[in-house]
Amino acid sequence: MILWAGPRTHFVHYPLRRGELYNLVAVFHSDRYVEGWNEQADAAELWAHFKGQRPEVLRMLERIETWRMWVLCDREPVKVWSNGRVALLGDAAHPMLQYLAQGAAMATEDAVALAEKVAERPDDLPTAFAAYWQQRYLRTARVQIMARVYGEFYHARGPAAELRNQMLSARTPEDSYEGIAWLYGAP
Repeated sequence: MILWAGPRTHFVHYPLRRGELYNLVAVFHSDRYVEGWNEQADAAELWAHFKGQRPEVLRMLERIETWRMWVLCDREPVKVWSNGRVALLGDAAHPMLQYLAQGAAMATEDAVALAEKVAERPDDLPTAFAAYWQQRYLRTARVQIMARVYGEFYHARGPAAELRNQMLSARTPEDSYEGIAWLYGAP
């Protein structure tokens, strides 16, 4: 996966199907709001936001044939995800921005934790559900909060962008892996 960061934009690309396809994701700040997650996008709006970006990014953007867009939403972390015999998981419990690409991963971790707690107390679901969210809420809150931080970091402008670039240029791959070990290690 390669990420190009720019002022109020970023562009990610990575191979799929053993390199037969590439997923290209262009993210930018916009005041336009469109309900839904798979709406036809306006290529002119995207080009306006990426004007003046790196030539490598612009060449890849030229290759995109179909444009889709969706609005990014999250909310402040909440602690309690259950009420009686009803429990939430995934985005219903902790919607997060995509900057760490962890929405599905957190939902999967939730499902495993929820199944384990229910297996421990199958005759007392309210207690099992409470034990589940008590185990999970701080980890998912950290991911929610850090996704916001990464978004600000990726989309920095001016001195903040210069500091970001300076900091990242000094990092080794090992430093990068160590910095996200909390995310990819055991929950």
